[in-house]
Formats: sequence, structure tokens, C-alpha cells
Amino acid sequence: LIAAVVSALALRYFYVAHQWRRSVELEARARIHALQARIRPHFLFNSMNTIASLIRKRPQDAERAVEDLSDLFRAALGTQDALATMGEELDLIEQYLRIESLRLGERLVLDLDVAALPREQPLPPLLLQPLIENAVYHGIQRLPQGGTLHVLGKRDQDMIEITIRNPTPRDRARPGNAHALANVRARIEYHFGDKGKLQVHAGEEEFQVTVRLPVGAMK
Repeated sequence: LIAAVVSALALRYFYVAHQWRRSVELEARARIHALQARIRPHFLFNSMNTIASLIRKRPQDAERAVEDLSDLFRAALGTQDALATMGEELDLIEQYLRIESLRLGERLVLDLDVAALPREQPLPPLLLQPLIENAVYHGIQRLPQGGTLHVLGKRDQDMIEITIRNPTPRDRARPGNAHALANVRARIEYHFGDKGKLQVHAGEEEFQVTVRLPVGAMK
């Protein structure tokens, strides 16, 4: 009888512990999905205006911009549980910057050095693109003369490091920049634990974010 009672209590304990862990995991997953749902490109209306202005004079550029915009929103509205890769993320960033280059012209200068990044590295979808978008939206776009967007990617043994730098006006970022950074930081923490980092340095005239991720490790 005693053995039966102990066994029943043990089974009950393991059942409650399992349910608790499942509840915590589901809550965390729901929170991350909500964060990801809020990371959406701000540039939809600007892009549509740019496309409209190109239709008559540069129809091929307009058609390509529509295709790029379609791919970006397909990724943004895709399955939340789906995984992406570094290669897919870099392709989306290239498409985003093509659209913004059409709109900003010579005001947006690109300095991209990402060849060292492993394209097969698994990533949550749209992890890096919001950081690139912030650099353009909160920095270069607000400067009359524009500026250079620097993106440097490198691999150091079992770690990947992506650094994004952009000039900023002296009145700093618009409201919403810190919120977007917090969202990206939360997603990194959820998927990579304490091995992933998002570091921010806000200088007087330059803003820099650095993402550090372990190679191949992701939940």
C-alpha cells in the first residue's frame, strides 16, 4: 500500500512538472511569436510610392521592386515556427536595400562585407532585417546628405558576428527604435540562450549594433 501511494505521488509529481514545463514553453513561444509579429517593415507606403513613380519611366525597376517587396512580406507573414538560414536572411536584406536605394538614391551608400558568414547557419526568420531597417529609417533617411550603411560579417571559430553601423542625427533615434531592438534581443535570447548577444553602442553621430550568435546552435 505504501509503495502504491509513493508511486502515485511520484507519477503525480512528474505529471505536474511536465505540465508546468509545457506551460512555460508555450507562454515563451507565444511571447516570441507576438514579438516577431510586431517586427514588420515600416516602408510599405514609401515603397508603393516609389514603385508608382517608376512605372512609366523605369518599368523594369518598378517590376523588380514589386517582386522584392512581395518576397519581403511573404517572409514577414510566413509561418512563425519556420526556420530560415543566414543565406535567406542576407537575400532579404539585399532586396530591402534595393528598394530603399531606389527611394533614397545617392543618399544611401552601402558598404557590405558579409561573404564570411555561413549561409547555411539556421536563423529565426527576419532576425537581422529589422536592424538594417532601423539603420536606414532612424539614421540615414533622417540626414539631408544621407550616409553610409556599414555591414560587416565575420566568423570566429564557433561564433558568428554581424556589425551594423550607420550615421545618425544628433537628436538620436525616433521613438520605436529601442522597442525594435528589445524585440530582436528577446528573440535572440529565446532561440540561442545566453550564447547569443545583441550589443548596442550609441555615439553622438553614429549608431552601432553587433549580433553574436553560436554557429549551428538554435532551439
